[in-house]
Amino acid sequence: MTAAHLPLLGAALTPYLVLVSVDAWMHEASRQVPRVECWLHYCAGALFLGFLVALFRDATRLALTLFGVFAVLTVWDEVGFHRLLAARERRVHFAAYAALALFLGAWGWLERSA
Repeated sequence: MTAAHLPLLGAALTPYLVLVSVDAWMHEASRQVPRVECWLHYCAGALFLGFLVALFRDATRLALTLFGVFAVLTVWDEVGFHRLLAARERRVHFAAYAALALFLGAWGWLERSA
């Protein structure tokens, strides 16, 4: 990955970060989040941050490993705690996952073009 790719990746990441921030605000404003779910969020956030650091440092294998664990925790969170959420919050989740897929697609495209 070249230095010219970094702004493109940052731009591709922005919609996901905005939607995750909206979701975090919705968690705080609309319901009491169980302790286990809070820990899942903290761990997933740390894993995603590690993924981003590895990705931007061109440590692809580590980035993929961290993202894999992040994905497992995210599925656990979604299935275990979010299946009964209000439709409005579920729409934010869907949009966030679509934005994350867009970011991953941009990363893959930039990796192949480097």
